[in-house]
Amino acid sequence: MIGKISRVFIFQLFLIANVIAQSSLNFGFTSEFSKSLRNVTPFWASVNRWGIAVPNQNSMLNTIHFSSSIDIKKSGKLIFGVENTIVNLGDDAILPELYIGVSYKWFKITGGRKKTQLGGNYLPLSLGSMIVSSNALPIPRVSFSIPEYQLIKVKNIPVKIKGGISHGWLDRGLYLEPPLLHEKWLYLSYENEKISTYLGVVHEAIWGGATTEFGPQPDSFKDFLRVFFLSSGPSVATAHEKTNALGNHLGMWDLGFWIKKASHKLHFYLQHPFEDQSGARWLLNYTDGLWGMAIHSKDQEAFVSDIVVELLYTMDQSGSEEVSDSTYGWDDYYNNYLYRGGWVYKRKVIGNPMFTLGKNEIRDWSHIVNNRIIAIHTGFEGNITSSFQYRALFTYSKNYGTYHDKDRSKKRNIDYIFEDGLNQFSYRLDLKTNQLFKNNNLTTTASIIGDNGELFENTKMFMIGITWNFSTFNPINN
Repeated sequence: MIGKISRVFIFQLFLIANVIAQSSLNFGFTSEFSKSLRNVTPFWASVNRWGIAVPNQNSMLNTIHFSSSIDIKKSGKLIFGVENTIVNLGDDAILPELYIGVSYKWFKITGGRKKTQLGGNYLPLSLGSMIVSSNALPIPRVSFSIPEYQLIKVKNIPVKIKGGISHGWLDRGLYLEPPLLHEKWLYLSYENEKISTYLGVVHEAIWGGATTEFGPQPDSFKDFLRVFFLSSGPSVATAHEKTNALGNHLGMWDLGFWIKKASHKLHFYLQHPFEDQSGARWLLNYTDGLWGMAIHSKDQEAFVSDIVVELLYTMDQSGSEEVSDSTYGWDDYYNNYLYRGGWVYKRKVIGNPMFTLGKNEIRDWSHIVNNRIIAIHTGFEGNITSSFQYRALFTYSKNYGTYHDKDRSKKRNIDYIFEDGLNQFSYRLDLKTNQLFKNNNLTTTASIIGDNGELFENTKMFMIGITWNFSTFNPINN
């Protein structure tokens, strides 16, 4: 039924966009067929795909998308779009995108599911943002934002600014009632002819809803203000929420700079996570984060046009001692005592996909079982000939589980599988061309994707895909 409704919706939007002259239209489809040597989907076939993992055994994944931007007034636009994914041409459909919005000058208001990443990572090659990546299905949100940098002057110093605020709805998951999402972000940037720098902060909070262990949680407008300002909860909140900030708060500091050269641009960046007020204000876990370097050639037809090298390090977590009245520690990234489902939407991690979901004897519900990680990741892409392009992703990681589960396992005399760290190597190789059928709108891709190590089951997958895309005027500005 959902599939039929979405197809009708796409058709209606297509008709609307075509009867209005001043519009930009993007329409296309993708089909992917995969075959795994085992009944397992490798890491790089299941992550950073907006919640849509490649089926693990002889299946076809079909996606159709439509988006449009229509001039409605001087400096104003109406934007809308839909994306529908179906496995094996069945009736069950997934909607990674279904949104509508309005933009006017600097500002944009959108509602629905829309693909959004917070952070400056180069999406095709990066591990992904530390807080909102392309890994999970987009969360339904209403957002008000300044999506692109705008120039202002502070004491005659040219500074650029962008940011926004969202209200969203998480899935029910482990809860009696689905919790709410509060999200806000602010970025400042300075730029001259040779360099540009930026500093941003992203704040996320899970609040409201009802949990099995603690029942209904405060969700009035006053409670929203408490969440917004990271204030303590009201008298009806749990004891912990009354002495700390109401809700599960997490986020990241995002800083970096660009160096502009004649032939290329260099990008150095750090995305530093925090899990509470102390982490956000005092930076006790200062060594943790996603440290990255990217090189982007101005010649996009070069053999190597883009390179990304990243170090993911999350071993500190404000200390190895359990948090108490006198110590800070065990930040336990993406986990929370109240919202046990963690920083997850529809069974996918919202942030960096290196953090592993699972269950164990210590916490027998789905949670992040692995958030102490050292990972080296390299991605690069370029051109073999004028007709064939490639992309390569290589990730090696050492995985140490969580402080909490390690400590509780030791106290219960349970062997902890992450005790000495689990080694893991994952890779993906793509070969792409638009010359196979002599049609510039049609692109074919062949991929080899695999895992070797101790964290995931060893496997290899072969995948072929075909994409057709049609655009009028300029591509939609996301």
